[in-house]
Amino acid sequence: MLDLAKQPIGAMAEDNSFLSHFITEEIYLIKDDLVATSTQELLVESVTETSTEPVSPSPPKQPVLEDDKPVYIKPLPTEGNNLKHCIIFFEADQPQLEVEKKAFLLKVMASVKRSLDDVLLVNVKEASAEQIAAVLNEFNHRHVLVFNSEKLDSYNNSPVYEVKEDRKKLFLKADDLGKIENTVALKKALWAGLQKMFL
Repeated sequence: MLDLAKQPIGAMAEDNSFLSHFITEEIYLIKDDLVATSTQELLVESVTETSTEPVSPSPPKQPVLEDDKPVYIKPLPTEGNNLKHCIIFFEADQPQLEVEKKAFLLKVMASVKRSLDDVLLVNVKEASAEQIAAVLNEFNHRHVLVFNSEKLDSYNNSPVYEVKEDRKKLFLKADDLGKIENTVALKKALWAGLQKMFL
């Protein structure tokens, strides 16, 4: 610690001359038991004498922000509330899944304790990669089922009816629901995959 009482007054003025560049207001020292009052008064006088004209600080430069124009992505037709974080992608000519296929799908999902409220059905027939990415980003999910669609590029090379894990999210690719409903072997393969995924 610097002991001001032992330094010559001239040395203090020279040592403190740099303060005028940083401090533009008057400085008042509070009396302290260790420093003599006369030394403090001389210090205050010498600092105020050496101060120069206050320099007005220049306003801080604002970072130049480019105006990001929002990108509008047309939402895909969906149904369900996704309460149990399961997204089901399918392709259909109508916005919603056909009645027969939907009834079969809901029966299959009931076997693994999922209802329409628990899942989100998404028609990707006319979907772009950006729209699918937006759905995956917007809706929280742990499970992804894809029925007869090649729209999800990252899963196109995956074998059907095999559960794959990617960053703690499970994925299952399967055939068309109508084809599965009419083929016993495909029903068994789907059931085995769903058991691994949900049970």
